[in-house]
Amino acid sequence: MPHLTRVKATGVLQSGKRKRCAPRNRVRPGLRIRSLRGDMAELRSLRMDGKRLALPARPLPASRLAPRTVIYHGSAGAFAHIASQTAFPDAQSMACENLFEVVDAVRSGRVEVAVLPCENILAGRVPDIHMLLPDIGLAIVGEVFLPIELHLVAPHGWSLDEITRVHSHPVALKQVQRFLDAHGLSPVAESNTATAAALIKQRGDRRAAAVASSLAAETYGLAILKRNIEDIPFNLTRFYVLAAEPVIPPPEQQDIMTSLLFEVADTPGALFRAVGGFADNGINLTRLESYLVGGQFVATRFLCEFEGHPDVPEVRRALEALTAQTTRQTVLGVYPMHAIGSRVRARSRQPSRPDGLRKGLS
Repeated sequence: MPHLTRVKATGVLQSGKRKRCAPRNRVRPGLRIRSLRGDMAELRSLRMDGKRLALPARPLPASRLAPRTVIYHGSAGAFAHIASQTAFPDAQSMACENLFEVVDAVRSGRVEVAVLPCENILAGRVPDIHMLLPDIGLAIVGEVFLPIELHLVAPHGWSLDEITRVHSHPVALKQVQRFLDAHGLSPVAESNTATAAALIKQRGDRRAAAVASSLAAETYGLAILKRNIEDIPFNLTRFYVLAAEPVIPPPEQQDIMTSLLFEVADTPGALFRAVGGFADNGINLTRLESYLVGGQFVATRFLCEFEGHPDVPEVRRALEALTAQTTRQTVLGVYPMHAIGSRVRARSRQPSRPDGLRKGLS
């Protein structure tokens, strides 16, 4: 069974015994939503079935997530751990090294939300999460943007001159490719950055180091051999916040994101016609990525994200154009933008320098 590490809201780490990733009989099934008025809201599933987009029958009160338990994929000190504590400082954070058990813990109600990385500004999408989304069975209820600082870490007393191999998550390794090439270091993929740090400490091989966070170095008693080795100083990772049930903000709320999956026929121009309604109605399409379906080298399924609430007139018109050209649609979530994400997206529509953007986020 995977190792469980429980993290108190104070940030003090406690090692647990080997057991299931999520505690039983501690959390009532389902996601508790605390509205600004203090009442509870039970939300129905949000899906586009055929040609109709089904939204709740009545407007929902403005709500904010206040989970008591958060689970993340990885070990203590992973960036998902940091993102969990950043987004939900009062919640109990739990580590789980099995991605499927993370999803199962939220589906079953043993844990209220999961925080999983979906894309990085340097390395692009996180492949495991991207491939899991169509069948994940969870709703995206929020996002977290986390500035990423990557360090080369190893046990105390070791030097960079001894290192020949560097262990870390594949996405993290992509973010430090220039550093690895410049020093002739071979990348070795691990399940996550913190696990890589723990393995380096455990194995004691002086030829190996890890790329991880400063929290991981502190957690596992490692020294930082080289700080901030990422290829570009401005580095962000975006995380999804996922729950068993959707949490839909009201249409009048500003800075809303919508994530959905759709499928088109394998015919010329099908994708162009499907997404044309977004441009015609002035909707900013922020993400469009494909899946290969049916064991063929043909992309007919797409993950689409855009700015706007499905119940706003211009968005509804864009979705009507989409449904007219698609064979299947599934809304994965309608959720508020993270504050950093809102600024990043606003600045991306204007010519700007990366250093100016970094200053704006500080």
